[in-house]
Amino acid sequence: MSTEQQCAPDGPGHDEVPALSPETYLMVVADEFGTAVVGSDDAIEQFCRQWDTPLASVTTAPNDTLARMSAELFSAKTVSVGYAIGTQMQRHFAARSTAGTTVTFHRMVRDTATGKIVSHARIAPPPAAAALGPATAALAGLEMAISAQFDRIDEHLDRIEDSVDEILWLASAQRLGDVYGHHRVLARRVQALTDGDALTATDWSSIAALGADLEVGVERLRFHAQKLLDSLDADASPGTRADQLADVLRKGRLLETLQLLIVAQQSLFLWQRLRLVQVQTIEPHHLEQTVTSARATLADQHTADTDLAARLRQVLDDHAVLSPSEAHHKLAGRALTKHRDALAAMVEAFIAARNLQVEQWTGARHATLGEAWSAARVRTGAAVIAGRRRLARGATTVATWVEPKQPSGSDDADPAPAEQHES
Repeated sequence: MSTEQQCAPDGPGHDEVPALSPETYLMVVADEFGTAVVGSDDAIEQFCRQWDTPLASVTTAPNDTLARMSAELFSAKTVSVGYAIGTQMQRHFAARSTAGTTVTFHRMVRDTATGKIVSHARIAPPPAAAALGPATAALAGLEMAISAQFDRIDEHLDRIEDSVDEILWLASAQRLGDVYGHHRVLARRVQALTDGDALTATDWSSIAALGADLEVGVERLRFHAQKLLDSLDADASPGTRADQLADVLRKGRLLETLQLLIVAQQSLFLWQRLRLVQVQTIEPHHLEQTVTSARATLADQHTADTDLAARLRQVLDDHAVLSPSEAHHKLAGRALTKHRDALAAMVEAFIAARNLQVEQWTGARHATLGEAWSAARVRTGAAVIAGRRRLARGATTVATWVEPKQPSGSDDADPAPAEQHES
């Protein structure tokens, strides 16, 4: 089990452990997806303040790897689990995104007089941790990442119920089949694991074949969203651009496509979670390669969704705003604003539901008539200067044509000076 290269900054007094008590141990599990912190409630709270990072509370199932690790390392102590997706904290603990899972242990030290926590110094792993091995930690990190990938999934299920078949047809994703049925079955199987039940061979055989169809369906839904964005022409007139946005939102069902994409992805990740349990139980010698495979799937999906969110924001900036030369198109500007607001809300909802760690977006705005006049004056001034330069070049050309320059020593040199001399 590896330890971190960059540990949390130690507070004052951490070298004076004998004078300070009591101690509480924190376990931190970090990988490229996020960071899980296990320990007492007050230790986790103080740890969050130290790193200035909020953690979402996560409930672990008895069969979860992290729950088994906690039981082994914390014995009968009551502990909680917090999780942060892809935050600054994760970058401190995982030296490289491809390095796998990093596990660290920290000691919380209080001042006996004030009760104030003065240190979260990193400590060597307890002896019980060595027996768990890095593969166990990697599996625990992956399970936590799968659990924390999505928020408010029920909202997306409710909103698109009446249009699922149409969306699948538009996206050529009929292989995805009964999205609701798949999601219900997989969620029920995972909930059974949470309740402590085993995944039987019969249960797994009923869902084993879903993985390929889920992955194909997800890719087709994302491709459909990309294809809708490709149909937009940022060089078209404002009125045409407004019509194109309306078609993408209404006929292309972009909003519903993104919502269905979220549901389908969660189904895929639930299936991966069950696959890990099956391999761990039946084929433990293949667990490491299965963890690597599932980790790659999560990473690929996260990258693809981040790219899609960036493309959607680009449309908001390039396609849905009036440039200075278009500021007088008031009616088209109002139509663009209407569709832009709907698209902006859609993009932010997708980012939030998908828990993507992307930069805050401020958004472009329509150019004003004042900005249009300013741009016009700049262009007019540039045109005048350019015209004067062309006129000067033209005069020089005419003069050269009327009286071409002759090379020195030529017999055709101007005779005027000689005539003046003779006179």
